[in-house]
Amino acid sequence: MKFTKVALAVAVATLAAAAQAQTANVTVYGSLRAALETARYAGPTSSTRITSMENISSRWGLRGSESLGGGMNAIFQLESGFAIDTGSAGTIGQGSSTALTALFSREAWVGLQGGFGTLRLGYGLTPFDDVLGMVHHQGANSWENRNNGVGGGAGFAKADLFTNYASRFQCNSSAIDARYGNSISYATPNMSGFSARAQYALIGETASGACKGFDAALRYAQGPVSLGLAYAAHKNFTGIGGGASTGLITAAHDQTSLRFSGVFDAGVAKLTGTYETASYKPALATLKYKYWDLGALVPVGSSTLGVQYSQRDKGLAALYDPVDRRLEVGGGTTPLVLSAANLSTVAGLWNNGGGKHLALTWDYPLSKRTQIRSYYAQLKNETGTKITALSSGLWHNF
Repeated sequence: MKFTKVALAVAVATLAAAAQAQTANVTVYGSLRAALETARYAGPTSSTRITSMENISSRWGLRGSESLGGGMNAIFQLESGFAIDTGSAGTIGQGSSTALTALFSREAWVGLQGGFGTLRLGYGLTPFDDVLGMVHHQGANSWENRNNGVGGGAGFAKADLFTNYASRFQCNSSAIDARYGNSISYATPNMSGFSARAQYALIGETASGACKGFDAALRYAQGPVSLGLAYAAHKNFTGIGGGASTGLITAAHDQTSLRFSGVFDAGVAKLTGTYETASYKPALATLKYKYWDLGALVPVGSSTLGVQYSQRDKGLAALYDPVDRRLEVGGGTTPLVLSAANLSTVAGLWNNGGGKHLALTWDYPLSKRTQIRSYYAQLKNETGTKITALSSGLWHNF
């Protein structure tokens, strides 16, 4: 009897240890971000104010690795976005009539990592976005984020500025920053501060080939200096503008963009900056814009103050629609098929587009994992549309 009890105890202990070994390399993580926001949208002819509870890119996820021997590991990441203000799940292609409900709407990939670098297969953020993230202020992801204002795409203010490309239905955007689905990514190991990553996506897996995406980035980080240079190319995309689900220009075209970002940590302040150009090439026209931003993060005691100003010279001007709380491109939602007859109309909309964006942020930590985040943001474009927003909320990481 005693032997049986001992054997049973050993067996239980062994199983427990084995179970722990199986799960020890898997991490559960997440970030819960809720804020109370008031925003005033003023157009050329009318204005409105909305006070709301906002979800600031809340997410949860799983990441892990398994040693395969010889210094090589199998790795994976699954990350799901959700709305903490309503509890709803994330989608791929939010705001689009073809949006797809996704369990893991932010990251879903498996890969290998070793002395050769990192190989990933699946769905996730692009190298172009890696360089964008270098100058994000404290994980900015709302009106204070210049990518939701005037950066990262030809649209303006939370319209068509970030798209998750994961199927043939997600090839309709002028957004440069993105997550690619159906993709393969390779990143080099760090070499004296230098690293590089490239990603290729067979986004539209159809007989015609549909749309494709390619991003590449070179980064350097050594001491107080961090630099990043990225290139993105989108093939056979069919939308420019976010005013309607089909965009303002529906003709298939190619899109390219080049981005340079830099960070200098001077101790008393961290200085950030970006310069970006983009080109869209529908038939009969080539539409270009230039974008830049400058910012600073200053520690004040345990808190951090931030300021960032950004500006884009051209793009697609937008007007705010208080009914569906979106900014409509060109003052309407009717798709515009580019032709010789309306070429001047399209050029006029593009040349009068662009915008300016100013954000002031304050982050106060309550602990290592919990902070209060507050901001004031102001956005303008050449049509006379102006947005001012004030927000304060609670972020908790686990």
